[in-house]
Amino acid sequence: MRKQRQIHNRSSILYSSRFYRNLSAPALLILTFLFFIPLIIVLSRAFIDEKGRISLGLFISLLKDPYILRVFSFTIFQAAISTIGALIIGLPGAYLLANYQFRGKKIIKAISSIPFILPSILVVLGFVIFYGNKGILNSLLVAVFNLSEPPIKILYTFSAIILAHTFYNFPIVLSIVSSFWAQLPRQTALAAATLGATRRKIFTTITLPRLLPAILSASALVFLFCFSSFAIILVLGGGPKFTTIEVEIYQRARMMGEISSASALALLSIIIAIIILFFYLLTQQKMSNTEELESYRKNNDTLREIKKFRNKIVVIFYTFFTSIFVLGPLLSIVHRSFFSQASRSAPMSFSLNNYKKLFSPVSVTDGVALSSLIQSVAIAFIVSLISTIIGVMLSSRIASNERKNQLGLEMYAMVPMAVSSVVLGLGYYIISLFQIGINSYKIILVVLAHVVITSPFVLRSMLPSYRRIPFSYRQASLTLGASVKTTFFLIELPLLKGAIATSAAFAFAISMGEVNATLVLADSSITTLPLVLYRLIGSYNFATACALGTLLMVICLIMFFTVELIKKEE
Repeated sequence: MRKQRQIHNRSSILYSSRFYRNLSAPALLILTFLFFIPLIIVLSRAFIDEKGRISLGLFISLLKDPYILRVFSFTIFQAAISTIGALIIGLPGAYLLANYQFRGKKIIKAISSIPFILPSILVVLGFVIFYGNKGILNSLLVAVFNLSEPPIKILYTFSAIILAHTFYNFPIVLSIVSSFWAQLPRQTALAAATLGATRRKIFTTITLPRLLPAILSASALVFLFCFSSFAIILVLGGGPKFTTIEVEIYQRARMMGEISSASALALLSIIIAIIILFFYLLTQQKMSNTEELESYRKNNDTLREIKKFRNKIVVIFYTFFTSIFVLGPLLSIVHRSFFSQASRSAPMSFSLNNYKKLFSPVSVTDGVALSSLIQSVAIAFIVSLISTIIGVMLSSRIASNERKNQLGLEMYAMVPMAVSSVVLGLGYYIISLFQIGINSYKIILVVLAHVVITSPFVLRSMLPSYRRIPFSYRQASLTLGASVKTTFFLIELPLLKGAIATSAAFAFAISMGEVNATLVLADSSITTLPLVLYRLIGSYNFATACALGTLLMVICLIMFFTVELIKKEE
């Protein structure tokens, strides 16, 4: 009894330590300043009418507008269908990864991680090149089956939006569900099988109910990302028919100059997104509070071998399908970047002209690679450094809190995820309207916006690793006389090296590929790689866009391969 009281006292010391509160205070202050001030500026505009008076008239008129109601309903509908699509592709893969050992397992894991590290603007470009009427897939089908016209015509349709969202988000389902599934103990299922229960009965009555928190958590996160999707809708939507709330906010703010109505729409969007985020955090907490979870099964003894021929065919088909589904659009970008036409009527031929155009000015859109590369890398490096430091500070505070106090603080730190980068960019755009005489003013605002955008993803990447640090390590350190501060620097931080490296790489990749807030803030002084890529796609200069897209892809992949090497050397 005395020993338990001593352990409880040491735990209380850790939970009540001022060190973690003081460590996280600067991060909370920075996040509050960088996020809530622009947000308040945006939302305050929603309550000001055309005559400058405080009024709710904008909300009432928007809620009565049939067009806005249709935009909201379509936004929710496409997010729901996209989530279902991600579940359909992701859940079979999660089942295979969690329960079986087979040769293609590493291939599925590697392929499913690719969309995590690539920006959405590359997905847009890849789908245009791969699925376009004159794209690689249609050209191949026309040649093989001797067709007179392309058989697949999904570009700039609802199907293209769902396909792109599914491509971009099914790895979330696969990752969250498979990692949780792999930790579920098998004793209950084995006992049921011993008593004569069929595999289907065991799955529906035992496995599925225990998997439900992970499935709901993955679904909520995918829905949130699809709800706030912007670049994919803007380019692949093809017109007003497929406008979502984020696209409408951008068009009203930047193209029509209706900042007040855009702000009112932003507030309505935030309310829905916060509800989704709260549900996601509840499911995450439910997953972390599941006491029956085992440590991840690293040995292959607990995984079944695939012996039946039909099951091997299923695995081969799934591996082949995901490979084509993921790699097809991306490799098509690389392939197209090495082909050009001497004239509009000339056939395609292998050439390095597209890359030469990037570095030798020929027109307004050419010769921009070097300047945009330098600007993008500089911004991404600063952003990854700041957001990683913020992530470490916030993770230490959240993980050191007692469980009953974790949800509120975690919700506060994750709120930027509920606000789309378009809305955040709108806030910084309103700030940019106030001229303060500082050179590169908008670039500074872009950096600050990127920090807010990347910080929740850094926290989401780092926090699970922080929570997995055995509490006994900290107890042993405190028992030996070390202070909480010493324990943090000598015990916790060294154990977090891998998570910190991964989080920094995520922040770097997200910043490198961020186009939403940057597009809202953009002027002639801002030439980031994804912004130039968007402009090239908009001008139908797909050849040069593919060369620039390949360059962006290589940078992101090099970053993550470097991180993997660092983690292996630990």
